[in-house]
Amino acid sequence: MKLVSTVDIDAPPENIYPLFLNATMDKRIPLAFRFGLPKAVSCSIIEGDGGVGSIRRCITTRGFMDQVIEGAEPNSRFAYRLIDSDYWGQAFIGHVADEITLEPLANGHTRVRRTTSFDATGILKWPGRWIMRLGFLHAHRYANENWQRIASA
Repeated sequence: MKLVSTVDIDAPPENIYPLFLNATMDKRIPLAFRFGLPKAVSCSIIEGDGGVGSIRRCITTRGFMDQVIEGAEPNSRFAYRLIDSDYWGQAFIGHVADEITLEPLANGHTRVRRTTSFDATGILKWPGRWIMRLGFLHAHRYANENWQRIASA
């Protein structure tokens, strides 16, 4: 399955791209995250230089998620795939991968397009897909708000 979101941010790509490598989210806990959805707290590179093959770790309210970077074109494109997590639902996750593109707009603004591909596995595959979709919908919204807040500060 796929989920795509787009947001226009009041900042140039060079203010946004570094957030994919090292960022701290705000302390808000929107309603959806109060029901078990892991909310990102911070993300940083733990192995490598942030290029392809590097490992990024996101700390969440439910543990950690390690991701291998599969695309790194500064100020243009960032892609990664989940490789490890201590989240309780990990056993039901078939795969999760993200691709984020940055398109410069007029007046120093940027269009951020995020595509998440995902699938569930195991006995809960079919309901798991829809639960994951709902969770990623909230995660996209939350990340978009944070990127806007941090990049335009």
